[in-house]
Amino acid sequence: MSATAVKSRVVLTRPQGKNEALAERLSRAGLPALLLPALRIRPLAPGAAHTPAPEEYDLLVFVSGHALQFYLQALAQCGDGQAWPRHTLAATVGGASARMLEDTGFIPSSQIIYPGPDVNQDSESLWRLLQPHLAGMKRVLIVRGQTGREWLGARLEKAGLEVHRLAMYERMPVQWDRQQAEQLAQILDQPEPCVFLLTSSESLDAVHNNIRRVGLEQTWARSRFVVIHERIARRLQSSLQASGKVEAPMVKICQPGDDTIFQMITLAAAL
Repeated sequence: MSATAVKSRVVLTRPQGKNEALAERLSRAGLPALLLPALRIRPLAPGAAHTPAPEEYDLLVFVSGHALQFYLQALAQCGDGQAWPRHTLAATVGGASARMLEDTGFIPSSQIIYPGPDVNQDSESLWRLLQPHLAGMKRVLIVRGQTGREWLGARLEKAGLEVHRLAMYERMPVQWDRQQAEQLAQILDQPEPCVFLLTSSESLDAVHNNIRRVGLEQTWARSRFVVIHERIARRLQSSLQASGKVEAPMVKICQPGDDTIFQMITLAAAL
């Protein structure tokens, strides 16, 4: 077992490939991180579903960076080579996904809608931005995982739009192995509190299931937490209460970008 793992005071639980840059930045700040992905993202098999062309819709909503990545890959495999249609808007629930869209150079920035950094990066904020455009829309495609929150789709349907949902990937809970469990146990046994990053309700459930499976509920309950939405904070409180924790945990809420997450983790670790 490496000395770095033993000294780690932060646990990053985002899927593999999403933690590494943040972990390096935390390490330079004196906060080595243990990477324990809670979910594995698996693209659905090519050909399992028809990939609708953007020109068939007035709006495409990408619920995550993975949704965007897998959709554009599937679209490229179709090989039509057409430009993004001028009548079709693209929307994301967060700035990071919007930047990914812009970086492709495929979708003009003027046709991308997303919540700014001064508001919550969620469906509710995106809904408020979409409302002025609804009168000119008929058909919407929501590109998402196999499961997900239905709030925005239901709102669009209630507004009279025809809403289609396209699943491009699935989230699979990761079961931590014995070495990972031992590394985490050593961290949680230290007198200083550990800071957990939790970025979705699904990952929180997967983390809690792993914690219960390896018998670390009591020590886990002493941790501090950084989450990216109030919904996750509320679900975390319920999970900790189920673990027997009575007093409210230290939970910091921030926007989902690495910059704000880094700032909030360093703050939580210093308190």
